[in-house]
Amino acid sequence: MTSAPIPKNELQRLHLLHELDILDTEPEPVFDQITAFAKDLFEVDTAIITLVDAERQWFKSAVGFDGQETPREVSMCAHVVAKGATMVVNDASQDPRFHDNPYIDCVDGVRFYAGVPLEMAPGLFIGTLCIIDSKPRELTQQQQYWLETLTDWVRDELQARYAISNYEQERHVLAQGPVAAVVWQVEPEAHLIYVAENAERVLGYQADYLLDPAVRYESIVHIADQRELLSRMQAVLDGKRETLEMDYRVLTPTGQVRWVSHFAKADHDRSGRVIRVRGYLHDSTKRKNLELSLQHANQSFELALSAGNLSTWDWDLTAQQVKVNHTWRELLGRNKSYARDNAWAKLIHPDDFQDARQALQSHLKGQTERFEARMRIQHADGHYLWLHTMGKVIERDENNLVTRMVGIHHDITEHVQNEQHRRQQEAVLSLVSTVQHEFLFVKNFSEVCDTAIPKLMALTESEFGLVGELHDSNSRARNMVWLHGVKTANDEEKNAAFQRLIQQGLDVEVSGDVIQTVLIRGEPQLCPFPVQAHEATFFPVEMPEFQNALIMPLYFKRNVVGLLLLANANDSYQREQLALLEPILNTLGTLMHIRRMDEERKSAVDELRKMATTDELTKVANRRVFLETAEQRLLEYQRYDTPVSVAIIDLDHFKKVNDTFGHAAGDHVLTQFCRITEQQLREGDLLGRQGGEEFGILFLHANSQQAMQGAERVRAAIEAEDFIWEGKNIPVTVSIGVATLQATDNDLDRWLARADRALYEAKAAGRNRCIAADEV
Repeated sequence: MTSAPIPKNELQRLHLLHELDILDTEPEPVFDQITAFAKDLFEVDTAIITLVDAERQWFKSAVGFDGQETPREVSMCAHVVAKGATMVVNDASQDPRFHDNPYIDCVDGVRFYAGVPLEMAPGLFIGTLCIIDSKPRELTQQQQYWLETLTDWVRDELQARYAISNYEQERHVLAQGPVAAVVWQVEPEAHLIYVAENAERVLGYQADYLLDPAVRYESIVHIADQRELLSRMQAVLDGKRETLEMDYRVLTPTGQVRWVSHFAKADHDRSGRVIRVRGYLHDSTKRKNLELSLQHANQSFELALSAGNLSTWDWDLTAQQVKVNHTWRELLGRNKSYARDNAWAKLIHPDDFQDARQALQSHLKGQTERFEARMRIQHADGHYLWLHTMGKVIERDENNLVTRMVGIHHDITEHVQNEQHRRQQEAVLSLVSTVQHEFLFVKNFSEVCDTAIPKLMALTESEFGLVGELHDSNSRARNMVWLHGVKTANDEEKNAAFQRLIQQGLDVEVSGDVIQTVLIRGEPQLCPFPVQAHEATFFPVEMPEFQNALIMPLYFKRNVVGLLLLANANDSYQREQLALLEPILNTLGTLMHIRRMDEERKSAVDELRKMATTDELTKVANRRVFLETAEQRLLEYQRYDTPVSVAIIDLDHFKKVNDTFGHAAGDHVLTQFCRITEQQLREGDLLGRQGGEEFGILFLHANSQQAMQGAERVRAAIEAEDFIWEGKNIPVTVSIGVATLQATDNDLDRWLARADRALYEAKAAGRNRCIAADEV
């Protein structure tokens, strides 16, 4: 007996199997129905859905077999999983791999086996759907197709089960989360129309109470904060501000005070008018109480050392010498020469220098009680430390000039970085909400990118940003990308040029090792050094040189659907940014998928509409559409006295064309007739097929003379045209009857009947002519 080899991706395979959470679960009707159907369809003893674990194969559903599992070492299904392809064994007793298997080498043992692998992700097979019989037999190609189709059914049910389970878990997490969503409707006056179920945890009030029209939201707000909240909210409602960000106090029904962090953003209609405001509320009581405590402590702090990570400084302004209670090397990796002649000031970050200088001068002039500043100081290796420094003048000379200051400072780099990270997380989540709402509102993914790319560039301090969508995410080539957004900082002319190309549909061919790694393997790429042509190329679009880049795949359900590229950051990109940007990456990938599905739906609807309104052969309006349009023109005439005429056309001796040249030739003549006729019509005129060789034309805003001129143009053009079929010339002429709508035409039938009578008169007069009804 030969045991199945272990797949190379065994760890990933087992991880996926256990992630599905289906092993050792209760029977489920849908899987039992599949195995029962397979047993009856193939007329075999047994049908099983197997899941191959590390040491065993477990049966999710088995018909005709009493056990629940078997060891993996005797499993024929393990061979299918290892092979990753359908396996058929006509007589297992004659197969050297299985003849001595205990389930085969026994009375009424297994003889026939056919199994199809369950592929839950590319290259990852977790089990099989197999059929077993105690007699040798063969499987036809048709039967193998049926078995593989049933296996696809099993796979789809497992994936749907997994997706539903994940959705329920995510919804539960959101419902238990710390942020409550609320929505205000603007008209006829601002009032709440939605409050999340977890609002009571944040505000202390149930959603039903807050949604009561008699309850105004500001009534639960502390009276000291009401005016400012209403003022800021009114600014959003008036369109003066896009967003609201504010901390305020809420009084709970029990009289407790809670601090709430409130972020809100307005939704606009197409004219730019505010229609609703969406808000997100977070209980920030603990944080706010801490801030207030720190503020109170700072106000009462008078240059005393605390037990924290503080350092003292003593600045002799006369000698231009600074003494510290640490070494300069400990803090900045530099020697003590920076203590003299204010050399330390040269290490202040240029963006912080003026603010620190202004704060110092204000204190030296006696305008502030103390000197306080937050600033970056450059370390010897090039990076910057954040210092929070406070000081106070303690000595002056006889001219009242400051001679000495003392103070403290401490390293707040980690605190600032955490603060920045928190702000970045909030900015990403806010951006996710923004692009979702904008997409739902405008249904234009390129406009979403116009919003998202500049904010992502600002967030990562990038000079360039790009969002592209794969033309076909199922293709293995993945070398064509549809660009939805491209932005270059401080170059509006180039951005305008990119925008024009995007509006026309900007398709580019992408190549290079780095790009292909992102699009094919789905792995984000950090490029700290200049990106070379062999690593990333966009043809035929000219891109700037990328001194550094962060290139990330956009996913929808594990499939790469596009990419986000950010380049030329002030500082090198960090791997932590990948986790930070993950929510917006998932959002953009999902919106790409939704956009594509919506376009496919619209295309299908347009095609169905076209099929329902046009003649299948000639592609002109069918009889139903022509008559409906004529009815509308009749109503317009009765209401507005707008002139309109109708022409009924018949191809002369058309039966002879079919009899002489064949029906294919007749179809060719009808199609060519329509193309020639449409070339003679004005914009707004309508050509429609009435049936067979009979057609109609609605001449809009045309009296009898104008309609006759139009009909004559058509007749003459048809007479002059060469209708060629298989090298033979087919003579084609038309007879036309024209009727201008009159006050006596009480209904559509009377109007069309007059045109028909004129047509018959044209035929009776020798055909190949136009006759107006008022001439009959």
